[in-house]
Parts: sequence; C-alpha cells; structure tokens
Amino acid sequence: MRSVADVRTAVLLTGMVLGASLQAQSGAPAQDPQRPVFRAGTNLVRVDAYPSKDGRIIQGLKAEDFELLEDGVAQKIDSFQFIEYEQHTPSTERRDPNSQRDAFQLAADPAYRIFVIYLDNLHVQVTGSHQIRRPLVTFLNRVLGRNDLFGVLTTKHGINDLMLGQKTELIEEQLAKYWDWGQGGRVLADDEDLYIAACMGGSPGQEPEVRDLVARHRIDKVFSGLESLIVGLAGIREERKNILLISDGWPLPGRRPRPAGAKPMMPRTGVTDAGKITLGRERAGEIDPRVCEDLLLRLLDIDFRQRMTELLRLARESNVTFYVIKPSGLSATRDTAQVDSLLTLANNTDGVAVVNTNDLTGGAIRIGDDLSGSYVLGYYPINTKADGRIRRLTVRVKGLKDPVRARREYRAPTEEEVASMRAATAARANPAPVAPSESALAELKRQRPGAALHTRGTIVGDELVITTELTAPEVEAGRWKTGADVQLMVSTADGEALTSTKARIEAGARAATIRIPLQKKAGPFEATLRVRNDMDSSAQDGVTVARRSSAFGDPLLYRLATPSSARPAGSPQFRRTERIRVQWPLTATVDERSARLLGRDGVPLELPVALSQLEEGGITFVVADLNLAPLTAGDYVIEVNGKASGKPESAMLAFRVGR
Repeated sequence: MRSVADVRTAVLLTGMVLGASLQAQSGAPAQDPQRPVFRAGTNLVRVDAYPSKDGRIIQGLKAEDFELLEDGVAQKIDSFQFIEYEQHTPSTERRDPNSQRDAFQLAADPAYRIFVIYLDNLHVQVTGSHQIRRPLVTFLNRVLGRNDLFGVLTTKHGINDLMLGQKTELIEEQLAKYWDWGQGGRVLADDEDLYIAACMGGSPGQEPEVRDLVARHRIDKVFSGLESLIVGLAGIREERKNILLISDGWPLPGRRPRPAGAKPMMPRTGVTDAGKITLGRERAGEIDPRVCEDLLLRLLDIDFRQRMTELLRLARESNVTFYVIKPSGLSATRDTAQVDSLLTLANNTDGVAVVNTNDLTGGAIRIGDDLSGSYVLGYYPINTKADGRIRRLTVRVKGLKDPVRARREYRAPTEEEVASMRAATAARANPAPVAPSESALAELKRQRPGAALHTRGTIVGDELVITTELTAPEVEAGRWKTGADVQLMVSTADGEALTSTKARIEAGARAATIRIPLQKKAGPFEATLRVRNDMDSSAQDGVTVARRSSAFGDPLLYRLATPSSARPAGSPQFRRTERIRVQWPLTATVDERSARLLGRDGVPLELPVALSQLEEGGITFVVADLNLAPLTAGDYVIEVNGKASGKPESAMLAFRVGR
C-alpha cells in the first residue's frame, strides 16, 4: 500500500502539472520556433554567454566585444543577440500554452527561457519541504516574464509528465497544501524501499545493509530522473535549459561487494494459484528471488562518483545548467559530502548553489538575478567534420578579466545526423499536405492520459457553451459519487476577464454544461475549470474556444446508453456499449447534407451514420448519430458534408472507442 506521503507527493505534482499547462481543444497555432540552419553542410551552433559583474549581467556589449573559440580556434560570430528577460510580470499577463506539444514548440524558441523545478522528495526532509514553499513562489513570481516557461517534476515522474506553463497560482496552492512532500527523513519511504528490505530478509542483523541498499536505491532514482530529464530537454532545444534542483544532496558511494550477512533467495520451481508452473514468484505480492538478485547486484555495482561525472558530461553536452537550493539551510550535522554533490552540480554547469544558508528567499532572488539576461552567439564551425566528437567552447569578453560563464561544449553531429537534419529542413520547406482526417485525429492527442477531467467548448449563436466531464475511471473508482462543485473562469485571449461562475455535477452524473453569454465579444476565449467534492478531491482543466469560419460550427457531443438517454460529453472517448451523438450548429443554410464514418487511415467504412436536423433555441443543428457496438477499439472520424450558397462545406470530429 502506498504511504500517505507517497500519495501526497503524487497529488502535489498532479496539481502542479495541471496548473502549469491547461489542455485545450482548439486555439491559435504556436509560432514557428527558430531552429538550427545549414550552410554548406555546416550546422549553426548557438552559444549562450553570461558575462556578469556583481552578480548581474553586463549589458550593452556588441558582437565585436566577444571572442569565441572552438577547441582553441577562433570562430567568426555570424549571429548575435542580447535577450533581456522581463521580470516581475503580473500573473494576469502570463498565459499557459494549450498543450504539452504547444509548450514544447514555444520552448524551442531561444527567446524563451525554460525552468524545470525538480523536487528531490527522497532527499528533502519534511521541515525542508515546509521551509522552501515561500522561496519557490518568490522565485517564480520574481523571475517569470511573458517569455518564460516552467514546470515541476519529482522523483516519481518523468519527462512525459512535464507540463510547461506560466501560471503560478495553482502551484502556490499545492505547495501550501502538500508542504509535507519531503520524504528524506523516513527510513522506508515507499513500496520500492519495502521491497528492497523484503529481498534482504528484513532481519535485525541485516539492518545496516538494508539501509545502505535503500540509500543507494534513492540516489539511483534521483540520478535516473535527472538523466532522463536532461535528455528530454536536449530534444526540445539546443539553447540553454535550467534545472532548479531542490535537494539536501547525497553522498556518492563507490562500488561495494555483496554484504557478508546477505543471503538472497535462490530461484525455485513452484505452481501458481492458476495451476501454472513458474520459476520464482508463485502468488501476487510475493517476493521474486530473481528480481531480488538482479536488484541487489545492480545497486551494489553502481559507482556514483563515476555516475556524477557522466551526469555532468551529459548536462554540459546538452547545455543544461543546474541551480540548486538546499532547503534544510544551515545544518548542525556534518553533511559535507551531500553539500559537495550540490556544489559540484552547480559549479560544473555554470549555475548557482544556495547552500549553507538559512536565507532561502535571498538565495532564490540571487538565482533570479543571475538569469536576468543572456547573449546568444551563433557561428558556423571552421571544423566541418561530422565526426560526432565533443567540441570545447571558450567565450571571452575583451577587457574583462573575470571568466565568462557560457556554454562549455557541444557534440558535433555524425554524417547520419547531418543527413537526417537536411531531410527535416527540406521537409519543413516543402511540407506534405495534411489530410483533413489527420487534422481531426490530432485533437485526440490533446487528451491527457490519466486525467480526471475532460472539457470541450464551442460557440452556439451568441453563447459560449462549456461541457466538463469526469472520466469513466474516476467515476468508477467512487471518488465522485456525491457529485462535484464546478468553478469556471472565462477570459478573452488578451486577458480581459469575462465572467466567473459556478455549476454542479450532480450525484450519479458525470458532466455539467455551462452557457455563458458572449456580450458580442469576438474571442477567442480561455476557460479554466476546477471541480471539487466534499471529500476534498479536486481536478482542473482548461480549454480555448474560437469561432469557426465554416458553416459548421464546433459540435456539441453526447454519449447515449439508449437512444433516449443523451448525456453531455466533455471527452471524445467512448466505449463500445455506448452510442455517440454529434450536434454541429449551423451558421448558414447547408443543403445536400451527408455523413460518413472514416477509419484512422481516412478510408470510409461501411457502417452508416444516421443524419438528422434539430431546431433548438433558434439554432439549427445537424445531428449525426452512431451505434459503436460494431466497431473495434481504435480511433475514428465522423465527417459531415454539404453545400452553403453552392460551395462545398465539411466538418469532422475524431473520437476514440475503447474496449
């Protein structure tokens, strides 16, 4: 069973990532980010530099003030840019991207800064997680500007969970509510710790060895998380990425022999409850001796000093800088090894370490000042060999004695990578046409796996119609059996608040539909929703809604158990036992209407789609109705066609059928 602290850590991160980047179903496309270009087969290398004095970036420098060397050879600076990052931007002027994909596209633009706050919950004690709340919020509110993106991760989550955004309100709330996320003081913090103890037999004579293996497991988990994060960030952009590590640090033990008192269980032949012969575990929850043996040997074989060296190399190659804050502040105990590990990370990646001080807020402000601006130098290397080797970089400022903090190295591409990048550049210059069905199916990718809440929005006449729906797994788990209160906030794209209202998902229901008069506002509109029940469970979602220029507006969606039991749906995910009903509001008269079902490949299927017309509230709807029982699990598209003023019109809705 998961510990309370484990659950709180997961809830904390869930709230953070949901608040950091709200999922949307429509909206303006992200700007095309600046990408490396090629000239005579050579990759343009960008080097970010931070010449500073008294802790502040030196402004007013020109390209001719810099000297840039690769492996000791002077290079010609072909592009030059100074970026001064706006700070203290009010929260009302900051916007969250519509999705993880949109956020990563924005992050690829060097004009944006990226911050990932990594909460090392395995090496922060509960007092530290309490003390760091306000400094973290101070840092975010002080640093974040219109061109900044940040996210939050813990040791329990990976790069796929990273949601980059700009809004801080929800994170501030979650840090205040779940301030006890630190698990560093617990002997056995989670199920994995308990498994290690069980593998070792758990006898009193083996307690020191158990503690040693648990400690190694926790350090391994942090390093694995950071390594994965660095690789993921490197895939988003070449320019600098910043990781704000919140940790009390870790010792770096070397390889160790198997403990003398440890007697790992040997594999045995047995029979499972289902009558099958097995080697190892016989029943669910039982210790598998083969897994124990592999786990024990792997943990003992890790040389964490060497692994730190490899982590630093990976960070420098990937242009990742570590800023570290030790939340326990000044410590009465001797933790030199732990502090040294934090200093090593920061010093070797040109970051700042806030350690051995109780002024955590002041330290966070110092990090913010260090990130106030940067110079971005671009050059085409004289060495054009595509050999995949590491190239060392040196940046100097004429007349400045102090060394310049800058990108230290990069890895030259291989011949295969150069060919791949050329092909990608050609593909962007001559993009293949995207089939309408593919555009419709892209909306399914916006559905967050594991989300508790899905929301759709459309404009019907002069009303904004928002439908929010609890997901089936959430309802079946019984967490919302008493219903939920819904809080909705709507604003225009330029930040003007339009309305704030409340609604209710009744007990036994899954969804609520809210209608907002638009007061002749043009849009697009941003809607943020939060649901909460009387057991203090909560979930959040968001959607951006714009008017369609087509004769078919964005549709309303319904799920039906029987033809007469239509219920509003906020999610395009259905089960085979349901029917789907789609209602497109018409903005013009549409004749010669037809409908068909398409497979994921865009090929029409034989299953007929019933088409009808509905008049409701002075609005005409084209209604498509489909029984899903004949379909297998997969993605599908309902397409409607017609003519408005003699011109062809069409619309599509993608939906997913589960088992």
